[in-house]
Amino acid sequence: MSLSRFNSLFRLSALRQALVLLSLFSLISIIAWGGTYWLVQSEMRRAVDDRLNQRMEAAITALAAGEGLPTPEDGESIRLTDETEDMGFWTDPELGEETRYYQRQTPHGVLVLGENTERQEELRDILAVGMQLSLLGSLLAAGIAAVWMAQKAQKRLNIITDGLADIAQGQLDKRIVLLGNDDLSLVAGRINSTTARLEQAMTDMKVQSSNIAHDLRTPLARLRAEVETSLSSLVQNGRAVTEDDLIEALDQIDQITGTFEALLRLARIESGADRAEFTAVSLDGLIDRVLETFSPVVEAAGHEIKIERIAPASVHGDPNLLMQLLANLIQNALRYGRPGQTITLRCHQTLLSVSDEGPGIPFAERERVLQPLYQMESARQGEGFGLGLPLVQAIAELHDAEFSLADGPNGKGLTATIRFPAEAKL
Repeated sequence: MSLSRFNSLFRLSALRQALVLLSLFSLISIIAWGGTYWLVQSEMRRAVDDRLNQRMEAAITALAAGEGLPTPEDGESIRLTDETEDMGFWTDPELGEETRYYQRQTPHGVLVLGENTERQEELRDILAVGMQLSLLGSLLAAGIAAVWMAQKAQKRLNIITDGLADIAQGQLDKRIVLLGNDDLSLVAGRINSTTARLEQAMTDMKVQSSNIAHDLRTPLARLRAEVETSLSSLVQNGRAVTEDDLIEALDQIDQITGTFEALLRLARIESGADRAEFTAVSLDGLIDRVLETFSPVVEAAGHEIKIERIAPASVHGDPNLLMQLLANLIQNALRYGRPGQTITLRCHQTLLSVSDEGPGIPFAERERVLQPLYQMESARQGEGFGLGLPLVQAIAELHDAEFSLADGPNGKGLTATIRFPAEAKL
């Protein structure tokens, strides 16, 4: 394998993790097997020493009783020497490690006992070979398992990276499919959710761009027509530009700038920047402000406004934004409601709703009208920008409230409902 190939493989995080775990397993296994071998060897030597000590006590007792030395069994030895040194337990390297001696000073001389440990040595050798083979087998099996798991994990990572590469190339409909219920599947799911939201955002941006172009085309065309007409009259007929010409042009400019200002206001609300102004807001007091501001406007338009209050609560929010929310709903009811209608503003604890008696909004259109600059064909000829309900939606989301549209009373008109969280912050 070439060096570049090895480097490319070593860069794989799954393989590096597998190698680290394999190294750790190897170290722990070697320590464990070494410790086991040492304990077994120590225990076997302790057992030999215990037997030698018991035989030594028996021999000393026999000598004290005037009896001779006990007869050694097969593999054992016993003798009295003239040496004076008390050596305890020892082995003679010159005679080999197969015999264990116990030398002790007694009143009758130095007594030396021996026991052949060749069988124990053979057992230790067998144990050592078995441990080595077991250790090598375990390391080999662990290595194969680690590489297999690393390859499996790397394949799943490759699916994610390949999917992200496709998404980076603009394939926002790409979804990463990973079977299982592990952390990588969770990451893939989060990526898919993010991609879906990004795809929806791009789609909405395209729709909004189309709506902006559609809504601005008319005022721009009118503005150009006004300017061209005035210029033509001035150049060809010598007619001066009149006040009405300038007022008409300014009206078209105001409509264009109004659209952009509404879009900027919507973007600012959606960014959450206005949360800094949050405070305790009494819905009862908010309704009083709405009634004071809009009663003359509603009555002047030939409509009636009706207020229903049931234990109004306080919510945590921006009073000016909440005022704008209700203002947009009432203006929407005024714009599209039938003549002489009754606009009903209800407040039930933390629930606000505004109902009108207009044509309403078809069920299939209720999600789409919340998109900025979207207007139903029946509303395209009006003066709106298609931003009233999206602004209401954005303000509601900023206050963690739920905004919904439904049929009005008795199935007529439209009811817009804002439900603030039950755990209102006072």
